[in-house]
Amino acid sequence: MKKRDLHFLFSLARFASPSHDHVPLCANKSYQRSWSEEAKAAFLTTNHETSNMKHLHASIGLVALVTSSNNFSGGSFSALAFTPIGTQSKCIKTRRSTSRLQVSSLNSDSKDAQEDKYDTAELMASEMEQARLSNQYARYSHDDWLRHRASDRFFANLFKFDKSPIVKNLLDEAAILAVICVGIILWNELLIEGWTDLNEVHHEAPLADLLPSALTFKLALPTEPFFLCGGPLGLLLVFRNDCSFGRYKDAFHHWEVACSSLGNMILMAASSGTSNVEGVKQLSAASWAVVRSLQHEVSGGFDTTYAEDLKKNMPDEQQVQRLLSARNKLHRSHYDVHRAVDAFSEDISNLDKRTIINTFNNVATACAECERLYMTPIPLLYTRHTLKFLTLWMAFMPFAFYDVFATSWNHTGMIPAICIICFLFFGIEEIAVSLEEPFSILPLNELVEEFQENALETIEWMEEEQQTYLPKKRPWV
Repeated sequence: MKKRDLHFLFSLARFASPSHDHVPLCANKSYQRSWSEEAKAAFLTTNHETSNMKHLHASIGLVALVTSSNNFSGGSFSALAFTPIGTQSKCIKTRRSTSRLQVSSLNSDSKDAQEDKYDTAELMASEMEQARLSNQYARYSHDDWLRHRASDRFFANLFKFDKSPIVKNLLDEAAILAVICVGIILWNELLIEGWTDLNEVHHEAPLADLLPSALTFKLALPTEPFFLCGGPLGLLLVFRNDCSFGRYKDAFHHWEVACSSLGNMILMAASSGTSNVEGVKQLSAASWAVVRSLQHEVSGGFDTTYAEDLKKNMPDEQQVQRLLSARNKLHRSHYDVHRAVDAFSEDISNLDKRTIINTFNNVATACAECERLYMTPIPLLYTRHTLKFLTLWMAFMPFAFYDVFATSWNHTGMIPAICIICFLFFGIEEIAVSLEEPFSILPLNELVEEFQENALETIEWMEEEQQTYLPKKRPWV
């Protein structure tokens, strides 16, 4: 269903209402994928008794559900609903007063999220987040690819645990599992089975008589349940990593689309036959502001030099102040690009102007997709269930490993085995978490700097050509 068809149905519904007390559309994030109870009650109390109106109501309800899933608004609004006129202004006011890219949780885990109180400044300064920033994924050169596929890469990476950020992040989990293993060994050997000294002499349990018979049980589990649960757990981890890598790939793709489309737009403006160098400079500055504002929106609190970069690289101070004072800085930068295109529209043909605008539409779509990836994680039900599944599976595994390592000295072989398995399985989850929000590991600084250098080179080429010969006048201009 096309967007104009939706507006037709919405307008028809309002026109058909005898009291005009209801407005069909209000984009408010507090309404999700269906009518709210207040909207249902208000809508059903109107005097629509004919069968045609009933069919129209059903059609509009279907349209609302379809459009909420299609997300044709480009990521700015998450759902559509019907609300009375009195609440429409309240919805708009709430939207305007909400800070950019900070939405309240609307899922069933919102109460849990409110109970989990973290100091964001402390989390940003933690070793894990600093390791993410210092290990950003950079573009490979020819020499990097040669090292990447070297024949000794297996053994070279095997002994670099101290340099792995994943290993550093999982030291606490490995220590907890090691403590569980030590507790199981002490309980079973001091209270149940006895222990063996360094001379391979077995001794009876010295504390066996201190506990009642009801508490003298062996801490051990069979291995069959863990083999049974290993398959479903592996599928959950694989699907989670596949979704996270898909988000990383999409984020990089949309960034490349935005940068390349803006670069092509500047090239088209510079090579269209216009002699307005200042206009192209304004377009280049506005285009750079789009890329920099997009980086600012998806970087969160890590981006602390946004205002300084704008003041340093943009010549118009008033434009910088308007951009910094805007609630939606990215949308404001889009507006500045359209204004920059209109500045030299008289020097180019309508066809060239239309081509430039169509190219910028791709940029707007890519920016909306980046915002969507930043605001919407993988469904928390799936993520948290997988994490609980993995945590319980690993927490009870030492109980199953006790009898498996019966041949080792006092079952101590289970401790390094559990630690290695902890790094392997929790490492898969750690990789998924790192890729789920890809913008903090993408080389955004390099992409923004490369775009700026390309734009400056384009302006230099244009100025050199104007100094060499006069620009050719196209017949249709």
